[in-house]
Amino acid sequence: MRILVDENIPLARELFGSLGEVTMVAGRDVDERLPGLDGFDVLAIRSVTGVTPAVVDRAASARVIATATIGTDHVDMAYIERANATRRTPITVLSAPGSNAESVADHVFMVLGRLTAGADRPLSEMTLGIVGHGNCGRRVARRAGAFGMRLLCCDPPLAERDAQFASHPLEDVLAGSDFVTFHVPLTRAGESACPTFHMVGARELARMPAGAWLVNCSRGAVVDSAALIEALRARRPAGAALDVFEGEPEPAAELLERARIVTPHVAGYAVEAKRRGAVAIYEQMCRLFGREPIATEPLLMRGFDPPRGERVEFACTGRTALDADAAVRAVLARVHDVEAVSSDLKATVGAERRGELFDRMRKEYSHRYGRHEVASYRVETDAAMPAPLREAIGQRLAAFGAAVGGGGAHFLLAAG
Repeated sequence: MRILVDENIPLARELFGSLGEVTMVAGRDVDERLPGLDGFDVLAIRSVTGVTPAVVDRAASARVIATATIGTDHVDMAYIERANATRRTPITVLSAPGSNAESVADHVFMVLGRLTAGADRPLSEMTLGIVGHGNCGRRVARRAGAFGMRLLCCDPPLAERDAQFASHPLEDVLAGSDFVTFHVPLTRAGESACPTFHMVGARELARMPAGAWLVNCSRGAVVDSAALIEALRARRPAGAALDVFEGEPEPAAELLERARIVTPHVAGYAVEAKRRGAVAIYEQMCRLFGREPIATEPLLMRGFDPPRGERVEFACTGRTALDADAAVRAVLARVHDVEAVSSDLKATVGAERRGELFDRMRKEYSHRYGRHEVASYRVETDAAMPAPLREAIGQRLAAFGAAVGGGGAHFLLAAG
């Protein structure tokens, strides 16, 4: 079996090498012009590869197209379904829904931690709007709930499937939130009853309060970039934190400059999350081909070498909720410095071939920044800390899946 694999999919040779001959290529090079495309049985890709009708037709031997991503909007599913009626080898499409959801939810709160640094009111007095309540949105909501935030959620398709879920109109979410975060697939008219392409434009942005923030970790085209640039020029909303962009890998330079925090489509790039996506499609392939998978659990944490007993200080005001927020904010900043990533991406504005720099940041992200999911860490609180504060901190960290107490901590939280 011949398997083409995007070179940025981790553990590729260990996983897919157990199934056949692996050829590694750059994901953006996978199109209908790629030499030998017609000879591969499996295409293992990511979101940077567009599976167009031309690619499907050229990949005449392909039996599986597996994307190590949560979504399939880069795959022309409708064309594959039609083509399968006449193909000698019908194509099965595999994906990895939920594999990076914890990583994305962590990223959202790392961003919120930066946006609220120095705030004089706790997150429990703020409202978070969540557009899209699937794998990522639910995990964001779980974290927000632990902070006591008021939630406004919008997901009409989910409300149709689940009578217990209350979906607020998008207009109300935008108008009533301090922060609005997007976790929806990219769909267009005719593909969904609720298309998300440019679901946020000038009219929607105008509904946001002057002090509100827009956070997008879904797909760039969910928000009209031109409209967002105009809104940021007028400072309404207050600002944006963006992980995804229209025109990747060369988003509009002005958008990179005006957004408060920008990252190169890496919200789901914690080491465990990327590996989990690869494992997910590998295990599906094994089931499909009737093969016994290798042991994958040890691979997820291989090489994890966190600090031991590292002291993390935070400023104390005597207000429990505000101090607990500050404590968790300090832990998140120690786990990963999202501000540094943003500065590195902003520094590419004006550079020649900046699209290549964008892709290089993605390719080198795990090695360069070494980000792990918050759930990989254990945290202890100083014994001198008041019990109500320790409890509030523990409640917040537990929503991230982090272990609290019990000895052997990576971080020791103490009031500075």
